[in-house]
Amino acid sequence: MNFILCADLHLKETEKEYSLSVLNEITGLCIKNNCGALLLAGDVFDSRDEVKALRANFRAALELLPASCQVYFLPGNHEELRAKDTESLESFGFGKTRLLTTKPWSLHDLDADTELLAVPFQKNYSGYRDWDIPRKKNARILLAHGTVTGMAYTGPGEETDSIIDEDMITFFQADLAALGHLHKYSNTDKKGYRIVYPGSARVWREGEEGKRCVLLGSTGTVPLRLELLHLAAAGEYRVIPVFASPEGVLRTDIPEDISSHDWLYLDLNGVVEDEPPVLAALEKLKTELEKECRKVSTGTEKLSVLAGVSTHYLAGRFLRKWEEAAQSYKDEEPGVYEQARLRGLLTLKDVLEKRK
Repeated sequence: MNFILCADLHLKETEKEYSLSVLNEITGLCIKNNCGALLLAGDVFDSRDEVKALRANFRAALELLPASCQVYFLPGNHEELRAKDTESLESFGFGKTRLLTTKPWSLHDLDADTELLAVPFQKNYSGYRDWDIPRKKNARILLAHGTVTGMAYTGPGEETDSIIDEDMITFFQADLAALGHLHKYSNTDKKGYRIVYPGSARVWREGEEGKRCVLLGSTGTVPLRLELLHLAAAGEYRVIPVFASPEGVLRTDIPEDISSHDWLYLDLNGVVEDEPPVLAALEKLKTELEKECRKVSTGTEKLSVLAGVSTHYLAGRFLRKWEEAAQSYKDEEPGVYEQARLRGLLTLKDVLEKRK
């Protein structure tokens, strides 16, 4: 049986069209690959407020799946964000989804060859050796949401809880630990088992570089077969270097393959005479690119100001030499020569400031 593993979709009303388009692509991949199961490893919704706002859209997307494709939804920490004590996740309708909320664990037959051990998000997993879990029958997938010991979480404020001791995976006799919580793809082979994080299914926050993906798995073999499937609708987070000349002229190379789903980060570099015109030019570039992309953000921390740099005789000599070299090699590695100009001017700035 084929199945798809997805995690950290973070459906959000303020990004409704974008995040739902990723969900629709995922269901489409399930249909295309004749999957018998869709495993959702937590943080499907960005918060309990988003559960309330988007659960009908979630149900509608899953209704497109054939009856033979079962959906397993394991809650993560974000499903509990801003939740009221008087309401449970089970009180909301998720359509054909099997909501895996039983704590500390529940066991399900995925197919005749494979069972699914579901461990919903818990801040503390330390008592796992006291859980009365049956010995496995055939292959076993552990579906959980947390950080395996030694694997760093990329988000703020959650590094000290929800730690999954790697011993828990072997103690439960799991052949595959299919996990959510880490937003970066990871596939680690161990002796007798594998730990995988598909990463966040969409670009949820700044800095999540690389293609977003889900994992296509197949039961019936040990180890279970896994294949990475990239999500076109998720786009990418892409850092675009922007270089400012001393006179404030901006230069950048925008990739030809950017899509309307991408999040661009314009990383401004340079040593300039006057900062305000440069920032205004950057804002203009940002506005133009926002017409083509999902989101554009900027960084100006690498921009330095040095009064008189455009007329200083040492800067002039350096820039003339730089221009000669850049003209010879600009078609080969333009970014390298822009960095060379930047480093040369930063060195000059440091020398001049030390003389004061």
